[in-house]
Order: sequence, then structure tokens, then C-alpha cells
Amino acid sequence: MRIKPIIGIALCGALGVSLAACGDDSPGGDQASGDVTVCMASFTLGGPYFVGMENTVVKDGEAAGAEVITSNADGDAAKLQSDVENCVAQKVDGIIISGGPLNDFPEGLQAAEDADIPVVLVDRLFSSENFTSWVGPDNEQLGKQDGEYLVSNLPDGGRVIVIKGGAADNTIGIARTKGVTDALEAAGKFDVTVAPDFGNWSTDGGQTAMENMLSQYDDIVAVFCENDAMCLGAQTAAADAGRSDQLIIAGVDGQNEAVQEILGDTNYKITGYNDATVIGALGIKTLLSVIDGDSVEKLQKIDSPAITIDNAEQYKNAGIYE
Repeated sequence: MRIKPIIGIALCGALGVSLAACGDDSPGGDQASGDVTVCMASFTLGGPYFVGMENTVVKDGEAAGAEVITSNADGDAAKLQSDVENCVAQKVDGIIISGGPLNDFPEGLQAAEDADIPVVLVDRLFSSENFTSWVGPDNEQLGKQDGEYLVSNLPDGGRVIVIKGGAADNTIGIARTKGVTDALEAAGKFDVTVAPDFGNWSTDGGQTAMENMLSQYDDIVAVFCENDAMCLGAQTAAADAGRSDQLIIAGVDGQNEAVQEILGDTNYKITGYNDATVIGALGIKTLLSVIDGDSVEKLQKIDSPAITIDNAEQYKNAGIYE
């Protein structure tokens, strides 16, 4: 008989507490008791970030004695629904959902709830609230710390370009852009200009969006992107236009290439730590704890510090996923 999870006291590892501080040296945390089978259903594995998260869940889950079944919906919401329903039909003990850019997933969450199967969300926080726990970064804080850095390093203010990933209802991007915009607007010296075209979370998309902005504005002092991949493309666009020295690049996610640019003292000056392996590790640890009948926090924010030249050396291997 499955125990319906109770949301209660904080699980060790949330809110910036490292996994090592939990006092458990096993890769997945608590050992699974008995025969435990869990599913990880991913909306997409179209990038090393999501692949790294899944690989961590599998590795740590199996190390803790659980069988881990995985699926990839290839960006198809209907396929993700089918994948979750298949997990329910197999009567698994718990489900991890990596929702990618989805804003909500009510049918899938309802299917799991009807079967009394706990669900842990990783990275993407859905609008619906009928899940057991969520593990992910504080996306608004990730944007805010970029904005504060720009305010401190651009005392005269100026035009800051924002490149969004898309789509319009993407809650991760919305939170990140809100954070940076609030910080810039509070300073009262910045003109925040949002690029009309989405960068689609890709380097090529960020480059194209930035090329369009560079052709329209000659007074750009900085660009903020909702992830590092787009900012790496924006950096290339600025270099191709001979304007690298005129602007600062500020990204999010701690992608290894971005960290290397920061270490190289280029115009890429800041990103935010958002490690998929940390999220995956705490995600599977949380789910196994719930299956064992433990209480967990509903919302678990991973510590996501800013990465600048002052601390980039310690993050130089971040964002490399197997």
C-alpha cells in the first residue's frame, strides 16, 4: 500500500543546503526500502542540461536500490501525457517529471494523483499544485543578481537588451526577466528593451536576435539572456559587429562555455549557477524519501549563486553533463 505523502518539514538539501550536509554519503541519499520502481518522464532531452538531469536521476536512483524507468516525449505534450499514463499503468512507486518549457501539465498530474502516486517536479514548476514536491532554482533571483551586477558596473546606466527564450507563457523565462528588469528599473538609469524575436533557448537563436538589436540600436551597454546558450550567440553577434568592447553579457545557468568566457576576462561577465545534476540528485532523493513515508517540503529552491570573475574558478567544471 502506498503512503500518501504529507507535505511538512524541510527535507535536507533544500534552500541552499548542500546534499553532503544531509549526513548520508550514498549517491541517492536514503536507500530505497524493498522493491521500488520509479519513472522519470521528460518533456524533452534536447540539450545537455536535460540529459544530465535524467542521467543523474538514473545513476543515483539505481545506486539507492531503485529501478528507474525513463522516457522522452521529444517536445510533444501528448506524448508526455502518454508516458505518464504508462507509468501509472505500471503501478510505479513514484514519478519524476521534467517539464521543459511547459507551463502546466494538469492531465498528467491528475492521472498520478488519481492513482495515489507521488510526483516530484524537477526544474519546471507547473501552475497546477497537485504535485508532491518541486526541486529547482530561484529563477527570479537568478535574474535579479544579474541586474544588480549591471547596476553596480554600469553607473551611468544605458540601454540593456533582453533576449527571451520563449514561449510567451514560459514561467522560467518570465521569472528571470522579471528579476533583472526589477533591479534595472529600480536604479532609474536604464532603458530595458526586449528583443521582439525569441531566441528559442539556442546559441543560433540568441545570435540572430542580437544581430537584429545591434542593427537597430547603437547605444547598447549590456544584454541579458534567459539562458547562457542564447547569450553565447549574442556575444558572437557583438564580436562580429565589432562592438564587444561596448557591452556586457549577462546570462543564466552556469553553462561551462559561459564560465570559461568569464574566466577568460571577455565581455561575458556574469551568469548564475543552475546545475542540472544537483537538481536531479535532490529530485530522486526527495522521491525516495516520500516513498519511504518521510515528509518533504512542497517547494525546494536550489541555491543558485552568481558566477563572476571573483568566483568562476570554482565553477569551471559546472554545466558539463554526461
